[in-house]
Order: sequence, then C-alpha cells, then structure tokens
Amino acid sequence: MHSFRASSLYFLTAALAVAQTLPPPAGDSLDHDQPVMLETIVVTGNPDARTIFDLAQGASVLAGHQLHLSVQTTLGETLAATPGVNATYYGPGASRPIIRGLGGDRVRMLDNGIGSLDASSVSPDHNVSVEPLLLDRIEVLRGPATLLYGSSAVGGVVNVIDNRIPSAAPTRPLGGRTEVRIDSAATERTGIVALTAGHANLALQVNALRTETDDVSIPGFADPANPVDEGTLTNSALSTRSGSAGGTFFWSAGNAGLAISEYDSVYGVPVGEPIAIDMKQQRADFRAEVTRPFAVFKSAKARFGLADYRHAEIDTSTEIPNTTFKNKAYEGRFELIQQDGNALGGTLGGQFSRSDFSAVGAEVVTPPSVTTGQALFLLESYTVNPQFTLQFGGRYERQRIRLGAVDPMLPAYPGYAAATGGQRTDDAISVSTGAVYYPAKDYSAGFSVAYSQRIPTAQELFSHGPHGGTGSYEIGSSGLGLEKSMGLDLNLRRRAGFITGAAGVFLNHFQNFIFEQEDEITYFDDATGDFLNYPVPPGDAFLPIYQFIAHDAQFYGGEVELSLHLVDTANERLHLDLSADYVHAQQTTDDQPLPRIPPLRAGAALRFEAGRWDLGLTVRHAFRQNRVSPGESETAGYTLLGADVTYRLAASRREWELFARGSNLANHEARVSTSFLKEIAPLPGRNLTVGMRLSF
Repeated sequence: MHSFRASSLYFLTAALAVAQTLPPPAGDSLDHDQPVMLETIVVTGNPDARTIFDLAQGASVLAGHQLHLSVQTTLGETLAATPGVNATYYGPGASRPIIRGLGGDRVRMLDNGIGSLDASSVSPDHNVSVEPLLLDRIEVLRGPATLLYGSSAVGGVVNVIDNRIPSAAPTRPLGGRTEVRIDSAATERTGIVALTAGHANLALQVNALRTETDDVSIPGFADPANPVDEGTLTNSALSTRSGSAGGTFFWSAGNAGLAISEYDSVYGVPVGEPIAIDMKQQRADFRAEVTRPFAVFKSAKARFGLADYRHAEIDTSTEIPNTTFKNKAYEGRFELIQQDGNALGGTLGGQFSRSDFSAVGAEVVTPPSVTTGQALFLLESYTVNPQFTLQFGGRYERQRIRLGAVDPMLPAYPGYAAATGGQRTDDAISVSTGAVYYPAKDYSAGFSVAYSQRIPTAQELFSHGPHGGTGSYEIGSSGLGLEKSMGLDLNLRRRAGFITGAAGVFLNHFQNFIFEQEDEITYFDDATGDFLNYPVPPGDAFLPIYQFIAHDAQFYGGEVELSLHLVDTANERLHLDLSADYVHAQQTTDDQPLPRIPPLRAGAALRFEAGRWDLGLTVRHAFRQNRVSPGESETAGYTLLGADVTYRLAASRREWELFARGSNLANHEARVSTSFLKEIAPLPGRNLTVGMRLSF
C-alpha cells in the first residue's frame, strides 16, 4: 500500500509538467497569453502583498464563489477539501484545520492578521471562534511560516479575513448583502445581514448572523459497537449567534479603524454522553496603516486585538457546568515596510501577546497560567534578475509562563512537576531562505528552507487531569525542551494555458516532536482518583492516560491541483479540476507511525459556467488509512459525491443569487482518520443546502 501511495503521488506530481505538452481540445479559444489563475493576491506571510504565483511556499485562497461553495458551519470543515488541508472534526460544532498532518498549536489561526485569541488549540472539542459565513476570504499558507507569526506556525497559517474593520471607502452611501439558507441533514436555518455605509473618508460596517440546527443525519449507526439511534448523530445540534460593528477613517496619508464583535455558540459534543459546550468570545480590534513614505519606509501597519473568551462544558441532563474555561488575551503587531531600493525590499516587525488562561470545575486539566510573548522579525527579498528572486529572514521570540495555583493533591506521575507560582522562560530563533525562479513565461518554481524552534505550551508542560472532551486523562511533561524542525518546500506553478495549477512536495524533520502517547500499562480510575495498572476490573470507570512526550519525527508528502480549461470563451467556461494530497508521518525514535494522520486523497470537479448559470459536479475519495500508531484503529476509505447549481440575476444595483448544493449524495459512511471521534462520529450523510443571497 505504501509503494502504491508513493507512486500515485509521484505520478500526480509529475502530471503537471507532462500535461503541459498536451494540445488543447479542438475548437478551444483560450488566449494562452492571458493569466487564468494563480493571480490571487495573498497578504498572509507577506506584508508587501504577492500573488500565489510569486510565493516560495505553497498557498491556497478561498474567496468569492469558491468560498460560497465550500463554506460550512466550522472553519475546519470549510477548508477540509483544500489540498494539503484536513480537519479534526469533533462533530458539526467543532472542527479545526490540519495542514500537512500538523494541527493544534502548530497551525497558527489568524483573525485578520491577529491570533484568534480563543482556546481552539488546547483541545479538538474546542471550536475556533470564527464564523465562516461572514468571511470575505480565507488564506492558507502551507509549510513553516514562523518568521511573521511565531513558532506555532511551523505547520502553516490560516488567516481569515472579513470586513469588520472596513479596508476601503464605500463607493455608495449604503450597500451590503443578506442571505438565508436551510439544509436537510441538520435542518439548518441561517440568516445573515451585512451592511456598509459611509463616504470617501468614513466607512461603517455592521454584521449579524444566526444559525440553528438539529442533530445531524448520518448513514447507519454512529457507533456500530453500540447500535442505537440509527441515522442520527445524537447530541450534535448547534446554535450560533455572531455580530460586529466597526468603522474606518481614511485620510490622505493612511487610515485607522476599530471594531467590536461577539461570537456566541452552543454545540453538542457527540461523545456518547450529554455534554455541550457553551462558548462566547467578546473581542475588540484596532487596525491602522500609514501609506505615505517616511524615513526609509514606504508604509507602516499596526494591529491589535483584545478578547475575553470563555466556554463552559455542560452536562445537558442537569444543565450544570462541569468545567468552565476562560482566556483573557491580547495580541499586537507592527510592520514597517521598507522603501524599494534597487533590487532589495523587506519588512521589519514586532509582535507581543498575553494570555491569562484558567479553568474551574470537575475536570480541570491544566492549572491556571499567564503566558506572555514578545518577538522581532525581519523579512527581506532580493531580485537578482527578472527570472530569479531570493527571500530570506529571521525571527527571535521569548515566551514566559507563570503558573497560578496548582493542586497539591494531584497524584504523582513520572515526568510531571509543577508548583504554584512556578515560572518558565524560553527563547526561540527561526531562520528561513527561499527562492522563486521563473524558467519560462507563466511558469514559476518556488523553493524554501526553514529552521524553526517551537516553544512548548502550558498544556504540553503542565496538564494533569481528566478531559471529558477526549475521554482521557492528560498529563504534561514539565521537562520538555524546544521542538526543532527543518523544513523543505518545493513548488512548481503554471498560471496560463490549457492546463494551469500547482504541484508541491515537502519534507519536515523534527527533533523533539511533542505529541500525546498512550500509557499502555497504567490507567486512571475515575471512581477512586488513583492510577492503577491494567487489566481493568469489570465495571470500573477508567480513563486511558495520554502523556505529552517528545520524540524525533519526519513528515513528507505533497499536493497537486490542476485545472484543465476544456472550454474558455466569452460566453461559456467548462473546467475540469483535479487535486490530490498525501502525508507520511513517522515517529523516528521508535520507528512508528504518528497518530491521526490523514490518508492519501484525490478529487475531481467539473465546473460549467454560462450566462447566469454556474453548475458543478465533484467527487472526493479518501483512501484507507492503515498506517496507524500503536493502539489506534484503522480508518476505511470513502467517497463523497457532490453537486451544486447557482443562478444569478442582476437588476439595477442589486444582484440575486439562488443556490443549491448537494453533498455526500451517495449517503456514504465516512469516518475521518484525523478525528478523536472517528469510531463514534462519522461525517454527515446525504445533505441538500438551498438558499438565496442578495447583494446591493
């Protein structure tokens, strides 16, 4: 199976270069000198914005109609079909992106360039405090992006961008959009209103959303070993409210804006027990930009975010919170963009953050802690000649963790040590270099090498307690050191012609890779509060023990996404999109596979556009995942079939869109290998989403 997957990936990667020699179909009227894709501007990772075509690393952007087709109730599921991106999937209410097999604190979640300031990286049952239906675009930068955004970006960056703080002055006094949608699998009911008002010097923005769903429909039984509630994933309903108000003032030398927002979501956790999470975040954001050159800089940017986050894990049978998590946090950053001097350009920047995290209740996993961080970074690019550009940079950061009260009655466990008031300070350095080469018209090749040091989190160091969300007892290792990685990334792109797209391969080698490993000798008896040795006595309430440990590891794989422009005229477009991705992840210290790694995936989409109509047919296949860690179950392969249709009608300054989207039309049972709940929570079954969108 391994050789088959490796050869498949090789074939797909090579396909981009080979396919360029194919002639276009008869009657093709495509102008091969005109760019047709890869011209999307990417602001993440480059303050001096570049297109995907000009990046040294792999990147993807969801915006416009493509975003509308992909959007789901969670950010992870919205991105799950993007090459190189998977999702944790903890039911319909919680799903976080995984990039190239790396998730949690190794994928930096950004909200308009500032951290999400929530608790989504702490546990897979904690959702990201972002509402995908209110977003304008999502940018994914694959690979180590540590120089701008910190050591937690070693896997990549997901930056969600909306218009809470307007980025441009409105072209008319009042505009906006409204949307309503319903679906069949969860009986979703969603309403959206987004209004923009102002003039040349002032823009105001107000957004509001409300979503309600019931328990989602699934094929067969959620847990075949416990066949109850056929056709329904019990305790998977959600209710979400989100709103914001913001404004930006524009003047000749720059702009400044402020927004306040609230995200409130209550969702079930389908773990076989009556548990729901009541999550709320109140947030304020500030953004300012100087666009007039000064000193040696051509512009400057500053951003600041302040958030008050809390969520309670509630026993819905009693409506009593078991545990309440709180995170009062802020993050700020500034960027000074140098004036273009001959062939050299770049950015100098800094970042600072503070997180006051605590939990109270019956299942406190991590003692209260205050984490502060400061960083400086420098990014430079040098144009050697029109065909070759070098990019290089470095980042230094410092993190300090100060513990609050630690329970002195915690049972002793090897590798764990924590005391009330304890402090730990770490310093990390990251450096990278890359190059973009343009071998021929409309071709680019990007190569990057990055050395990164990731600082352990408070959860990895000091966890010690039962975690109902994962059904385990989690224990940190206080002696964990820096996680060090060397990453290589190679990409080939073509932006015009009958076939366009990109293919990329990567290799990441980790020293002291931190992950959770099950203790196969000891378990935690929840009834007595003691650690006991296996076997488990009949009838005992026990939890498996997972401890954060560090071993060396290696990740390699790649992604391919191609578009065949079968018909491309002024009136009609027919495109065939092909994609595939693969990750091989091995813990090299003991020569064992790492847990919850995505399998080889392949997909195809046929899209047709003519006049007011837009139609699509998609198929995605995930192969069987049988490379599993000790104690982990294999995951069967599955195929998801989808279709969509959109009809647009423009009248005066209004544009109406009527849309319908069908997913998992074959009602296939699909279990996600990256999910902690893969054995008891499959993906939704057959679903039809219909709605109407009005822009004015």
